Formats: sequence, structure tokens, C-alpha cells
Amino acid sequence: MRVSPYRPLDSDNGEIRLLELFPAPEYSSPIECALHPVKLSEKPSFEALLYTWGGKGAGQSITLDGVDLPVFENLEAVLRRLRRPTKSCTLWIDAICINQDDLEERASQVKLMRDVYEGAIGVTIWLGEPSRGAELELYGKTGGLGTETALWFSPSTDRLRNGLEKDEIRELMCRPWWSRVWIIEEAVVSRKLKILCGSWEIEWDTLDAETKEENISVKQVALIKVMHPELLSFADSTLDDINTMRRKRVDAKTGNNIYELLYNLRRLACTDPRDRIFAFLGLLSSEMGMILSPDYKRSIGDIYTRFCRAVILKARTLDILNCTREWRGVTKPVTNSRVYSVYERARHHDTAGKVQAEGDSEPSGGAVKLPVGWERCIDGGVVTYFDHNTQTRHNESPMAGKVHPWASRLERQTCPKGCQKTRDNLDRPSIKFDLDEKESPPSWSEDEFPGLPSWVPNWAARTSQDPKPFLDWSKKIDDHGPFQASVYSYAEISPDLDSEVLSLTGLEFDTIEEIASPWHRWGIPELEQWTTLASQDHPTCPYGGQEGRLEAIWRTHIGDYPGEGAVPASDRVFVELWFDKEGWVSPVEIEPMDSFDAGGSGDATHASRLLYEAWRKINGKGKFFNKLREMWDVWAVGRQYLPYLERLYNTCAHRALFVTSKGYIGLAPWNAQAGDKICLLSGGKTPFLLRESKNDDHNFVGECYVYGIMGGEAWAGRSEKSPEKFHIC
Repeated sequence: MRVSPYRPLDSDNGEIRLLELFPAPEYSSPIECALHPVKLSEKPSFEALLYTWGGKGAGQSITLDGVDLPVFENLEAVLRRLRRPTKSCTLWIDAICINQDDLEERASQVKLMRDVYEGAIGVTIWLGEPSRGAELELYGKTGGLGTETALWFSPSTDRLRNGLEKDEIRELMCRPWWSRVWIIEEAVVSRKLKILCGSWEIEWDTLDAETKEENISVKQVALIKVMHPELLSFADSTLDDINTMRRKRVDAKTGNNIYELLYNLRRLACTDPRDRIFAFLGLLSSEMGMILSPDYKRSIGDIYTRFCRAVILKARTLDILNCTREWRGVTKPVTNSRVYSVYERARHHDTAGKVQAEGDSEPSGGAVKLPVGWERCIDGGVVTYFDHNTQTRHNESPMAGKVHPWASRLERQTCPKGCQKTRDNLDRPSIKFDLDEKESPPSWSEDEFPGLPSWVPNWAARTSQDPKPFLDWSKKIDDHGPFQASVYSYAEISPDLDSEVLSLTGLEFDTIEEIASPWHRWGIPELEQWTTLASQDHPTCPYGGQEGRLEAIWRTHIGDYPGEGAVPASDRVFVELWFDKEGWVSPVEIEPMDSFDAGGSGDATHASRLLYEAWRKINGKGKFFNKLREMWDVWAVGRQYLPYLERLYNTCAHRALFVTSKGYIGLAPWNAQAGDKICLLSGGKTPFLLRESKNDDHNFVGECYVYGIMGGEAWAGRSEKSPEKFHIC
């Protein structure tokens, strides 16, 4: 039996372990260290480490208090990088300072994570060892680390980088660390952050300034981001999210909203689905407090159910139910791997090919993507081409002797079919040729989360058909938002966190009489069907006739706010930009681009001109001969229409338009059906859809929008009806 270096901790009184990393003169010297229990209240001096664990790989054992402790390869590498030649350093590293074999200790120490990172004098983010391309670009082609670092990461530098150099920075910002759920709390609460890759390091604020200087998240691509969100992959999106949350955390008027965090950051990865909640507990506002203690002994379903009930009890609102989405049997989101590293891209391209762009009179040299299964190899300076389909090697490229169409940057960066982008345990990217690659399951199965009640949000099951929530949680903490369908009422539920039945008081307002096909971002017939259905006369129309009904239609499409929050009637023209004289307009055709590209402004100009032509058509204006006036109108229309375009997509995507038995018009999630009940529930800001099940119980369908009752109009007349009790399973 192996002797353990761990002794019990008094976690309830803020006790943690710190790691003393002993010095060594050589990089390859054995790693020796010791653990020291300390109390955070004593304000010990230490630095904390953020990194991805990876796999065991070639990791060796370290000596910890005289005991051999096996560590993963990535941790061993960073310990060697952090170790000093003549002086010990004091660190906090989760994999070593917490006994990972003790579930109770893990759970109790998770509660202290925020205090640990807040108390650290500095926090180092370890991105792993540099790849060949990153090594070249970070350290410079001729060495001189200090000089190159100053040149590359000074916002005031006028040094121009070519596209390949930019891509190496993007590759670093796409390393696994940026995609893990635990990094959010760790990075947000830390006082001082720096990034380490190999022996290269940079301060967080300097990297942030550099990415903004280089304009990685080009704002001019807003139109494409709205219409083609699946085609844009912003390497610095997580960095932006963290910076936003760091600012909100020090602003008592805004703060970080738990619903916004949990829903918007579902794209981040974690090994244990329970960590999708535990990883954010440290970011809860003081008003919310520690509403649920981490408990790794409970199942995923138990944790998700208990958390949902605990939030409702504490907040006394049903906002968390606005995050519930149908996931059973729904397609998982697919994201194409992007290959930024020049060395890895060269493996599936003929870099000496001939390309010709449309309009060019002569071909020029350029990279041409090889056929599926072909790999460009270099051995001893000699270039050959290996065909994995036939397992044969060739001296000549299969693309030689031909002129090929010029490929966009996005095409060049997309991982080709028959290849997988992989990373080693030190987070260095590489391309694996695997013609027999196994595809991941395309849809979520109920077996993955057995017994999860219909009303509980499944934070682990993000799908390709998730509508954006109607509620906007980015506002101030005390801002109740524009929707108040149940007029400042409060939710009251049983304090039993383990109950799988959610019993709520409210009223059944209406039912869905007819529902159109859902619109999943593209599809002209579906939207035409929406208009046809909503325009039909209804014997009990609540909107005062056909003109009022037409107004209800366009305002429903943007999820318009009630009362003073409603947009002016004159803005109707921007919604009608969706229409032409025959029907629904086709999508604006703009080539998807990589956002880290100077070409963003050109595409934005093209987009604005297309929008302007549509706007001019609707308004019956003739062509301008004054070019200055025309350019002004182009950008004015673009600026005004883009917010509406974004609102239209965010409101309508993955939803279906419906008409109720009383003649109301509304929007429901794609999984709604005719006959679903439209209910107003105490504590809810929007109406919710419930579906009858056995024994007078109900299943939860989702949030919905009903034009005409979002400001509490229907709730105000509830005295005419006795309140009902809905038992939701």
C-alpha cells in the first residue's frame, strides 16, 4: 500500500495546502517538493497555477514529502518551467494541493477556490509547450527572446505581421485551456494574470491589448456573426468573456448573472457534467450566496435538480426555467476544427501549387488543398506525398501541373475530411490522418442523463436548435427587465431540494390552436407560412382588426417589449427589410471570413450596400447621383438595420409562430405542439408552455412570447379566475 503524503484539512476554517517547489540547477533534475497546510485568513504569500490536466502520457513521479507521487505529463512540464535554480517557490496547484482521491475533501476545497485565487499574489496560465510554429513566431526567427517579446506584444508597435504569424497567435488562443469551464472563475477572480507557453510569458493585459490592436474580433463582421454564427470561430472570445466578467465583478450595479453565465458558457468543456454548476458557484453574487454545496457523490440529475430548486427558492423568480431547452434526441452542435498552425496546414496542402483568383489574368503560387487522404511529408528536407487511401508514397503532388481556384482563408483553415485535429499532453496541436474515423453520437440520448425532470435545465446538453432566451440578464442586478408577464409576483415552492415535481401557482391563460413549422435560421417557406398563419382573420382577435394584427406580426418577430420599451412605429421599415414584393427575401450572400483578417471592413461595406438597396426598394427611392450622400445612406441603413437583424434572428431562430384559441400571436420553442397550455406562473417574467401528462400532471415545454400579455395585461385580470396549482414532472 502506497504511503499518502496527505493529512486531513480543516476546510471549514479555510485551511488549504501550499506546495513548496524546491530549486534545482538543471531543467532535467528530479522534481522535489513539500506540502504545507496554511489558513487563508493568515494571508499566506503564494502563486496559483491554471492549466489543463491532459492525460498521464509520459509524466513521471515527483517526490512529495519524501513520497513518490505520479503526475501527468503537462503538470511535470510546467513544474520544470516554474522551478527556480537557487530559490524555492510557493505554489497552489489543484492536482497536488487537493487530495484528488478524497471526494469529501475535493467538495470542501471547491468552496474555497474563489478565496484561493483572490488571495494569490499572481496567477500563471500554463498553455503547454510551444508547437513548431508558435516557437518560430513567439521567439523570433533569429532568437532574442526579450527583444522579440517587446516587438510582438507592444500595442504601439508598427511591425506588420503576415497571415501566418497571426494564425500562430490564434492557435495559441485556441489551446484547450481556453475551453474549460473551471477557467472562468479562476481567471475572473484573480488579481494578476500572466500567460506562460514554454519559457515565453506575457501579462494578460498586454495580450488583451495586442489582440484588440490586431482586431482579432473584427466588429465589422457583426452581420455575418448574426446570420452565420456556426461559421465564425473567434479565438479571443473566451478572453473577451473573462474580461467582461472581471469588469462586472467590480461593478456592484451589474455583477455576473448566474443564468447568463451558465447558459452562455455551455460551449466550454468539462470532464464531469456536475462541474458545469460547481465551477460557477464562486461567481455568485453575495445576494445568492452559496446556494448549493458541491457534492460529487450525488448523480448529475440530482445536482441539476437540486440546483434549480435552490435557485428558485433563493431568487423567488422562475428565470432559471427560461434556460430550459429540449435536448432529448436533438442533434449535438457540430463545430468544424480550425487548423491555424502553418506547419500542420502544410501537411494537407501542396504549398507550391498554382492558384488563380477570379478576375486575375495569370495564376500565381499558393497553397492548394490535397485530395482526401493525401499528406505532404518532409524527410531530410525532401518533400514527398503519401496517399493514405492506397498506402503509397509519391514524389510528385497530385495537384501538380494544374491551376486551381483560389481558396479563402476559411477553406484553408478548415480541417479536411479524413483528418482530425488532435493535441498531445503538452497541448501542442497536430493533424491525425484517419480515414476510418468514428463519428461522435449525433444526438443526445436520455440514457446520458436518466430521470432528469422536464423542467430542469440540462446544462451539459447544448444542441444545434437552442433558441436564445427571451430574457436579457446582462442588465443591472436590480433591473427586472422589460417582460413582466406575471407582474412582480414571487415564486413559492417546497423547500425539499430532492423533489422531482415542481409545484407552481398560476393560471392557464390560453392554448395553442395552430402552430407553423419552426424556423431554424434558414428557410423561406417556413417564414412565409408564419406570415400566412398570423395574418388570417380570427373571430376573437384581441388586436382590434387587421391593421392591429399586422402590427402584432412585425412586433412579434422582434419580441418587442411592452409599454414604454416598445420600438417606435417608424422602425417598422427595418423589419420589412426581411420582405420583398413576392415574399421572404433570400439570405444576404456574404462569404464567411476568418475574423482575424483585414478584409473584414470590405465585407461589411458590401453587406451594408446590399441592405441599403433593399431599404431603398421598400422606400421607393431612386438612385442617388451624389456619391457622398449615397455612402452616408449606405452606412446609416447598415447601422440602423444591423441591430434589428440581430434581434430578428435571436428572437425567431429555432422557434415557431403560433396562434392561440383567443386569437393571440406568439412564438414558441421548436418542440411546441398545438394544444400546449400557455400558462402564467407566479415568479415568471414570460409565459410558459405546459403539456398535460398522466394523472393531471404536466410536462414543461419551454418559455414563450405572446404579443399583448408580456407586460402583465393578462395577469392583471387573474382575479376573475381562481389560482391553479400546476404539478410539473
